[in-house]
Amino acid sequence: MKPILYAFACAVLLLAGCVTDNTKFPAPTANFVPKKEYTVSHDKLWQATLDALDNNHIAVVSSDKADGIIQTDYIAGPGEVNIALAISQITRYKYNITLRDEADGSVRLNIMCTIEDSMSNTHNTSQWRDVTSENTALENKLEAWLYEQIEDALKGP
Repeated sequence: MKPILYAFACAVLLLAGCVTDNTKFPAPTANFVPKKEYTVSHDKLWQATLDALDNNHIAVVSSDKADGIIQTDYIAGPGEVNIALAISQITRYKYNITLRDEADGSVRLNIMCTIEDSMSNTHNTSQWRDVTSENTALENKLEAWLYEQIEDALKGP
């Protein structure tokens, strides 16, 4: 009987020891479908993209307007801590964005999100690892959210 109670107590402690921070990944509006190709000038889409990033406090680490490339800094995602095991998992993501002029005069916007995570305990922290391929639904959600932010910025105030 004591081994069963001990096992039950350990299980309760493990489950009770999990804490998640309040950070959440952003999400697009329900049923939002990005256009990805826009009938506006390259300059207007470029500025709307920078405005959307700025409005959402996403830092740009490099940009090249002539080549149509923007790379953002990492954005902190949600984390989880297991107090009983003294382990934490943290997540981050970033965007690589390209704007390409099309032959018909439109501009194609391509947003690629990279998601990474890392584990740590009281002794060490693991290297960040790319987990995008394991999280395609989240990748699509984060990309759609940024498309929506840019499309809102195109509409103006």
